Amino acid sequence: MGAADTWLTPDEVGVLTGLKPNSYKAQCRRLGQMGIPFKPNAIGRPLIERGVVLLQPRKTAKPAKGPNWGAIKVKAA
Repeated sequence: MGAADTWLTPDEVGVLTGLKPNSYKAQCRRLGQMGIPFKPNAIGRPLIERGVVLLQPRKTAKPAKGPNWGAIKVKAA
């Protein structure tokens, strides 16, 4: 793996964030919200180490515990 493979490409960051590859400020905000560590370079482009994304554990949804029957209010007759 070469030095160029260390960082995600601008297109990959765009896919990861769902934002255009040249909207650096918005991408930085989104990455912060997602909890993905990055470092902005001199022009503000977020640099993300490839290993961080590949090795980061995926968050899975917790299974539902069942219905909340206590939320149902029954009027007494």
